[in-house]
Amino acid sequence: MDPKLEVGLAAAAQVKSGMMVGLGTGSTAYHFIVEVARRHKEEGLDIQCVSSSFSSSILARDLGLPLVSLDQVDGVDIYADGADEVDPQKRLIKGRGAAMVREKLLVAMSSLFLTIVDAGKLVNRLGEKFPVPVEVLPFAWRPVQKALLALGATKADLRPATGKDGPVITDQGNLVLDAFFPSALAVAGMDEALNALPGLVDHGLFCAYTGKTRVLIATPKGVEVRD
Repeated sequence: MDPKLEVGLAAAAQVKSGMMVGLGTGSTAYHFIVEVARRHKEEGLDIQCVSSSFSSSILARDLGLPLVSLDQVDGVDIYADGADEVDPQKRLIKGRGAAMVREKLLVAMSSLFLTIVDAGKLVNRLGEKFPVPVEVLPFAWRPVQKALLALGATKADLRPATGKDGPVITDQGNLVLDAFFPSALAVAGMDEALNALPGLVDHGLFCAYTGKTRVLIATPKGVEVRD
């Protein structure tokens, strides 16, 4: 079975009637959303959903899932989403889909955060394979870029769009810088330093939520669970 499908199905199996369900963004979250929609239609699963992105909202509506907007939600029972990297402490880098601002809001509001990945996303240290995505206000990207380099980034480039000229634009109308840091820097400890940068909206380090994170990992022997 496709590893992304396998963990998507495993995460969807943990959804119960009466829940407020957070829908993630990306290719792995896609399978979770499709399976939750199937259960809603075929099993009468009585839920409400809130989405982390415009693209996931479109998918959920097309599949008939009942959606509410983020500003109508006081709390989320379960939120399932992928990750770009997962370290041994269950700290994450997210944001390849440029949806980390809403994703982080949903994680913060959730009682349980299901991180659904394949074994290739496991790393010994954050920043091993992927940059740290940073969402910035359009008029502030140059100052933030300089500040990231001053913090030790080797480069922090605007993420280019695919299918059109120019940079990626987030659902909030902002830009994304991808910041690469050398292995000597402990990226997982840079949360506060990044949060303090003027003009930075949010970033892809998810290090403060390990207590509510359950990692589902697709392996050749089945889905491994890390609580």
